[in-house]
Amino acid sequence: MQPDTPVSTVASRSLLRERAARKEAEALLEQKSRELYDINQNLRQLNSHIEESEARYRSLVELIPDAIWIHSGGTIVFMNPAAQLLFGAASADSLLGTAAEARVPAEFRAQLAEGLYSDIALAQQQPRSAVQLLRLDGSLVDVEYFGCRLWFNNAESVMSVAHDVTERRQQQKAVEHQATHDQLTGLPNRALFLDRLAHAIRRAERRKERLAVVFLDLDKFKQVNDTLGHAVGDQLLRLVASTLRHSVRDFDTVARLGGDEFVLLLDSPLGDTTPGMIAERIGDQLARPVMLAGQEHVITGSMGLSLYPEDGDQAEDLLRQADIAMYRAKEAGRNGFQFFTQEMQQRLDARVSLEQGLMRALQRDEFVLHYQPQVELATGKVIGLEALLRWQSPELGLVPPMQFIPVAEESNLITAIGSWVLDKVCATLRGWIDAGVPVVPVAVNVAATQFAHQDLEKMLCDVLERHRLEPGLIEFELTESLSMVDPEASIALMHRLKRIGITMSIDDFGTGYSNLSYLKRFPVDKLKIDQSFTRGVASDPEDRSIVTSVIRLAHSLGLRAIAEGVETEGQVQLLARQGCDEIQGYYFSRPLAEPGIVAMLRSGAALELPLMGQRSKHRMVLLVDHEPRVQAHFRRLLDGTPYELLSARKLEDAYEILASREIGVVVSGQGPEGGSGVDFFERIKRLYPRAARVLLTGDDSAAMLADAINLGAVFKFIATPDDDAHVLGVLASAFEHHERTAA
Repeated sequence: MQPDTPVSTVASRSLLRERAARKEAEALLEQKSRELYDINQNLRQLNSHIEESEARYRSLVELIPDAIWIHSGGTIVFMNPAAQLLFGAASADSLLGTAAEARVPAEFRAQLAEGLYSDIALAQQQPRSAVQLLRLDGSLVDVEYFGCRLWFNNAESVMSVAHDVTERRQQQKAVEHQATHDQLTGLPNRALFLDRLAHAIRRAERRKERLAVVFLDLDKFKQVNDTLGHAVGDQLLRLVASTLRHSVRDFDTVARLGGDEFVLLLDSPLGDTTPGMIAERIGDQLARPVMLAGQEHVITGSMGLSLYPEDGDQAEDLLRQADIAMYRAKEAGRNGFQFFTQEMQQRLDARVSLEQGLMRALQRDEFVLHYQPQVELATGKVIGLEALLRWQSPELGLVPPMQFIPVAEESNLITAIGSWVLDKVCATLRGWIDAGVPVVPVAVNVAATQFAHQDLEKMLCDVLERHRLEPGLIEFELTESLSMVDPEASIALMHRLKRIGITMSIDDFGTGYSNLSYLKRFPVDKLKIDQSFTRGVASDPEDRSIVTSVIRLAHSLGLRAIAEGVETEGQVQLLARQGCDEIQGYYFSRPLAEPGIVAMLRSGAALELPLMGQRSKHRMVLLVDHEPRVQAHFRRLLDGTPYELLSARKLEDAYEILASREIGVVVSGQGPEGGSGVDFFERIKRLYPRAARVLLTGDDSAAMLADAINLGAVFKFIATPDDDAHVLGVLASAFEHHERTAA
């Protein structure tokens, strides 16, 4: 057992424990103080970071190009400079405190509500909404928008973010417009038209209504382009587009398909205005004169119409059928309109079949050439031939050129066919030369598309070399309009062809747009008078004037004049008297196959020239009347007199006699077969002014006599019936008048 511990010792130990506890408490306090100090330091740093973050965020919001605004309770409480610019505000104060809803058009408010997300992270993951916002000036601005909920200034708020896409939208709209509209006229193009037509058909189907499609093609637009230039052609297309827009209703569609083709959708309901009435109105508007290149021009158009539901219920079908009807309007004489019929579809099918047959004809060598002689009027000799294409089809037989040549031109087969013709002509000439046949130059028609190919020169040289042929044996016949496509290039090509050694002529002269300033520069050798003028040279004063003018023009330019389509002796006489150099036509010979033309060349066949200008020993009277009784009476009356009677029942026979004989007096009734006596005399007065005109009539009314005198310049009247002595006296007086005039 241990001894008892003294009291002092116990007290000492207690004191030691107290001191130890105090030191431990002080150490703990010091530790907590240090921890508190560290916490305070961290708080200070955190506050500093927060302040820096807030500054950086505010700076970011201020500088970001997207518009940002915040509204609390529907009132705008914050916006950055980009938002001020977006809304057109001079300062933030002009919008702060205003209703945020006022900046959103009513139709977009629901869309903005759908684009509101719970936090910004989620919002940034979603596609933005395309909406429009309202600026202070009332205009609308296109934006891409998203919004999110947040706390701002201790209040639940909504932050809106918008990116201005106005410029991008304008660019997109420009691209879309370019893709769906014609750049020249601003009209919808084919794609947009078909889309609108498809929608219109569905709408008309629901409402049991009708609609119409009008396909318009300008008449002879290519000639405008070729002669006046493409800039003037573009001007014309813009004028036509404007005319069409003003000719239909606001809700109708006018589109340009390309070239000179336009199409119209006459949307339902048509009401009391029928498609035909609208087409007539369009035609009348187009026919109004317009100024092009400083001159007044009249432009016409051919139109085809298809109807829904009668002609179909598909957009492409209605457009195609209107196109078919338009071509029928072209064939019917242009400047009009036609409604689609199934018969037109059958004609189109036949045309497609013909085009396919032409392609096979090239492959199977089904084409043949016939040759028509060209005769020199001064000598009667054959001095040239024209090669004329014929198609001997196993399925269709002998197809007329007027039936297949237009199809070949439209289908671009004419270039290949033209190359075949040139090679065939050269091969044939080489064969004739080798066989000892007397050869003459052969004229070959050159199509516009073939002439436009700049390899024409090389092709000509190759074919001449291949067949060892002199260039002077080939003549190119060019239409006057094809050389106007690019006059300078045409002139340059013509000069190169001329240097090769071939001759050239302008075919069908007078039927196109002639630019005489270019014509005088063309190195051609002949002007070929179109048969449409030759046909009327003996009976039509205008045709006679044109023929005479072309002959004089040719001679003044140092060229020869050749008339085609010469069929009668009277035409030969008149052309010879006017100084025409050459003729071609049925009067001398039809186009002949190779054996026939070879026989003609070997025989030296020539034109037996009529005795031109030789006066008859008798005074010649031409009686034009369709009644045999009248003709018999005049034959008995003039038998044994110094008068020689020639008679004609038809006007065409009378014109032929007048052209080929020296007629002193013409006697005609009021109603010769083929026209009226007064009209006949009016022409005779202009064509043969020296011939005295005597009207045989049973009508002595003042009105009839005044008309005859004013129009026909009638010298005398013979009433029927009349005594023979009076008739002979009138004839004697008429011949005295004729001989005084002739002198």
